[in-house]
Amino acid sequence: MRKHKNILSLFICLSITGLLFSQSGYDIIYEANREGQKMTGSLEALNEYVKGGAPLRVGWVLTFLHPLTNEPTEMEHWADAGFITVLDGHVFAQVRSIYEQGPSFSEPPAVFLAKGKPNGWVAILGTTGVMRQKYDMESARKSMEGSGMTEKEITDFLKEREIMKVHTKWAVPKEGSE
Repeated sequence: MRKHKNILSLFICLSITGLLFSQSGYDIIYEANREGQKMTGSLEALNEYVKGGAPLRVGWVLTFLHPLTNEPTEMEHWADAGFITVLDGHVFAQVRSIYEQGPSFSEPPAVFLAKGKPNGWVAILGTTGVMRQKYDMESARKSMEGSGMTEKEITDFLKEREIMKVHTKWAVPKEGSE
């Protein structure tokens, strides 16, 4: 009998916890591919949320060749949208400055702080699929020294990365969690 009470208590506890978690968090209401074409959701609904002053989170997916397997891999980032702009029906969100971080493809994979100090990376992402980013170019250039690239190749590589096309995801608080 005691065992049944413990199982019942555990079930009730998990059910309550499940209800609490199901009412917290965010719902993705719009996704655009790298070309800015709608994948899911409604751009109009996203605009309504933004114009209504709702908190917004933006996610973006970077696709690149895995350095160990040479197979395509994805890395996804999420951040609170800072300064938000609506222009011609598209939403643009500024991501606040962060410490630069990078992936480690060890087993298990990890993410680390690059250079262990802040260096002012910031970006603006749009529902157009475009990410415009700025970072400490000198610091980034120094981190690439010894890569076998020439100074001009490093400069061109970093300049190219200032504007990238990315898959974006736009999320607002789940109903009842605000």
